[in-house]
Amino acid sequence: MSSSNFLEFQTSHGQDTVPGFWKLAPGRALSLQPRQPGLLRVAQGQVWVTLGAAHPGAGNELGDYFLHAGEQLAVSPGQHLVLEPFERAQQQAVFFEWTPSLDAVQAPAAHIAGAVTLPLRELGMALGMVGAALVHLAMGLLAYGRQVVSGRSAVQASHCS
Repeated sequence: MSSSNFLEFQTSHGQDTVPGFWKLAPGRALSLQPRQPGLLRVAQGQVWVTLGAAHPGAGNELGDYFLHAGEQLAVSPGQHLVLEPFERAQQQAVFFEWTPSLDAVQAPAAHIAGAVTLPLRELGMALGMVGAALVHLAMGLLAYGRQVVSGRSAVQASHCS
């Protein structure tokens, strides 16, 4: 059985395609190592999935899974995943989809939102302080200008008699 690190994505809608799903041809194997958690779901055919990680337990818990159409498997980030059409279904292509976990998609978005909103708040506070300083500076310059124009000294000494 040959190994392939790419997917054949079918855009036509013939008998050998399932719109929106990836096709794994008979006699092919696919190796994946996702960077985020997600779900592998089989739409058509049967697939043999091996997870290259330590799995406690016996039997199916050792890392080998046999998924039929409609079944799905949760995969953690960094797990090495190898899938190929199951022996009995060798003559039939397998169609599957990979869906990133919503938690994985929303967590970075929330982190990015926090990374943006905090500096924006700080910038708003800083601009408010700059505005107040400019107002105080303008009032001070105006007062100084009035004193210069009137000819009075800025500091008047009290007379001693």
